[in-house]
Amino acid sequence: MNFYFTEEQNALREAVASYSKIAGSDPRRDVEERDSEFSWDVLHALGDRGWTGVIVPEQYGGLGKGAIEYTIIMEETAKELIYGPQNLIQAQQGLLAVGTEEQKSKWLPELAKGKIMAAQAISEPDAGSSFQNIQTTAVKDGNEWVLNGLKVHINLGKEAQLMMVLAKTDKGLTEFLVDRDSKGIRYEKQDPIGLRSAPMYDVHFEDCRIPADSILGREGRGIETFMAIFKLSRLGVASQLIGIARGCLDHAVSFTKSRKVGESRVSDFQGIQWIIAKLTSELEAAKLARNQAAWLHDQKVNHNLETSIAKYLAGVVADEVVNKAFTLTGSHACYRNRPYDRYVREVKSLLAGGGSSEVMLNNVAREILRPSYHY
Repeated sequence: MNFYFTEEQNALREAVASYSKIAGSDPRRDVEERDSEFSWDVLHALGDRGWTGVIVPEQYGGLGKGAIEYTIIMEETAKELIYGPQNLIQAQQGLLAVGTEEQKSKWLPELAKGKIMAAQAISEPDAGSSFQNIQTTAVKDGNEWVLNGLKVHINLGKEAQLMMVLAKTDKGLTEFLVDRDSKGIRYEKQDPIGLRSAPMYDVHFEDCRIPADSILGREGRGIETFMAIFKLSRLGVASQLIGIARGCLDHAVSFTKSRKVGESRVSDFQGIQWIIAKLTSELEAAKLARNQAAWLHDQKVNHNLETSIAKYLAGVVADEVVNKAFTLTGSHACYRNRPYDRYVREVKSLLAGGGSSEVMLNNVAREILRPSYHY
């Protein structure tokens, strides 16, 4: 494994960072954060640069790159508090992993170009990581499936032209592709504390009829489809957490270097230096774990363990960074016109994305307790 990005990957990182810095400082971002509105101009700009289709093969209009490039884009956009193409790449990964040629041809080109949005509808009031509690049903009726149920915590549910919905059929949990234009879908907008530029909805399916060929993957094998998507998309969430932690730490460290206390600066004090050194070390460890998992994905090597470790470490350090920022900056951080409030809210929201830290620890334990595992 090479620990360094290629010249092309570094160029991508610099380009995404440069665009994100400009886009993140646009006054429209403050309005979208306040009102919980999606940044369509950002999506289209990312699409114009090809970044919304980074993992999509060129034959479907994408860049044909891998997980490393995907995580670069997610990290650099998140650093500037921009909601990157996470939803799109989740959908693309599902289609690429188990979709039919007809499904790929229909959805991938527009997803790759950022022309449309996608969403994942998994969680329910009584079902988060416990899939056996899912109550949404899909019943076959002639040449159609009829969906009934309630999905909650769905980022960009109403904005999404394509929604991937996990529901129960007679054969078990099954993933369905649902077009927003289908009748029988109702949205309730929610008011979350974080990820407000990716509006959150409860989505009601009330005798929602979709075509018989709407199954993604195989009927009754919805967990396999889910895992095909989330093994990669968890790396995107880890990258968002790393990016936010970097942005927050940059702001806080800059303050300690400029703020004077008597004849000294805040950064001159050893206690402050230790905090900065500890957070930086943990952040670098999380980045290395993420990079390893992304590299394994691109090598087509099983990375269940490494991805769970990466997401866990990214969550731990991001949570610690946004909390310690208040130690580093004192009352300076306690104002809404400074970014620390939003850093905290974004991290708290992302900690649950793709599975909580506790779920990641369960995944790690399950992998290392297998008879075949060796240290």
